[in-house]
Amino acid sequence: MKGERVLRIAVGGMQHETNTFTYLKTSLEDFSIAEGDSLLAIPEAVEGTSLQGIIETLKENKVEIIPTLFAYTLPSGTIEKAAYDNLKERFLTRIQDADQLDAVVLAMHGSMFVEDVGDADGDLLESVRSIVGPRIPIICALDLHATITNKMVKNANAFVGYRTAPHIDKEATGHKAAELALEVLRNSLEITTSWVSIPMLVSGEQSETKVAPTSKIIAELVHMPDGEDIMSSSIFLGFPWADVPFNCVSAIVVTTQGAKSAGEAEARRLAELIWENRHEFVFTTEAYPMEECLKIALEEKSAPIIIADSGDNPTAGASEDLAIALDILIKQRVKNALMAVIVDEAAYDKCVAAGVNSHVDLDLGRLDPTKEQGSPLSIRAQVKKIGLSKGIPSVILRVDDIDVIVTTKRTAVYDPELLADLGLDPREYEIIVVKSGYLSPEFQALTKRALLALTPGDTNLLLETIPYQVTKRPIYPLDKEFHWRPKA
Repeated sequence: MKGERVLRIAVGGMQHETNTFTYLKTSLEDFSIAEGDSLLAIPEAVEGTSLQGIIETLKENKVEIIPTLFAYTLPSGTIEKAAYDNLKERFLTRIQDADQLDAVVLAMHGSMFVEDVGDADGDLLESVRSIVGPRIPIICALDLHATITNKMVKNANAFVGYRTAPHIDKEATGHKAAELALEVLRNSLEITTSWVSIPMLVSGEQSETKVAPTSKIIAELVHMPDGEDIMSSSIFLGFPWADVPFNCVSAIVVTTQGAKSAGEAEARRLAELIWENRHEFVFTTEAYPMEECLKIALEEKSAPIIIADSGDNPTAGASEDLAIALDILIKQRVKNALMAVIVDEAAYDKCVAAGVNSHVDLDLGRLDPTKEQGSPLSIRAQVKKIGLSKGIPSVILRVDDIDVIVTTKRTAVYDPELLADLGLDPREYEIIVVKSGYLSPEFQALTKRALLALTPGDTNLLLETIPYQVTKRPIYPLDKEFHWRPKA
């Protein structure tokens, strides 16, 4: 362990999954930020992330941890350059001020896009490399839906990715990244990454990791097997709701420098496996237009049936203010239903001013996903309850026989606690519509039949219909009749 000297490892990172198709912009105020020594206490901003796993593993191994900055926010639109510059400067200042670093281990996402910068993950890693020099290993934990770029690979030594979608191994991935760093330092290893970029777009709803083909590809991956040339392998499925020139699916293999040829061969093998199965990446949940989902739900005997309004999914960066699904519920005269959630601060304010049990006329949300303003859904509703949901000011409206949660800001609809905070019991509804893509395990557990509504919006799942402008072509599934093989 480099003699008796205690290892010094810097930790931190930025995580954002950027949707370039939404009108939203991401500002500094949108980020949850932890900085300096506060990181070591695992504050709320760090809790449940890969950085928690990194810090816990390094503490267990008596490493001197140099905490920098960690910034995280819900996926949304392009990050404002001023916000990124602010966070980047604070982060890099702490890297610059650290003496005698042995390694840098970061918790990143891998699909972060900033105005006038573009590939922000690559930009940040390039800046770190310019400070620490060529010999200090930089190792990153990444989201399964990272979009790997040349600049990222050039400036980091290794990437370790989540292996689950829905993501239930974030902390475990952090543990792996830290363990890899310790292995490298304790054995004075020089490591390298072999990368194959595959011309594909795939959504998370087509690649849940419990089902094929993703399950069988994930089963091929390894992490620090004893006595093997390959130290770690990962796949990264990219993020389709970003129109960027580096869109791709990736196979990544980490080896020592001496085993680089084995790493290159394994990366090609994994890439070929993904490509050969490209036609098998289909929706892993029953997927239909919203009207058909309702027809199925109304015929189903078990309750509740949970329908994901996939086109307005905030966990993939959508605005969460579309009222299209609610409009269909009303027109279909659906009974005993719950809609969670629609973001509309003005509607919330009007409801608060009217008070509980009042009836209000509202122009709620948007019906046209192509327009930032205008075309709201006009409704008359009863204000049923005013409260907080996951700390966010919220109101429950009653529209005909439908309860609607309206919030003042965007929130991930993955935890039923969001409902419990407002005194709602999901078991009391026949149909629940949530702004989501694939359902979280918690919502999955509440229903015997989940349905995916193919609705319009910022996270339109019909990728072939999205107006990509700068994404390099050909790329599957936008283009289907082309030949591709990884270069030897």
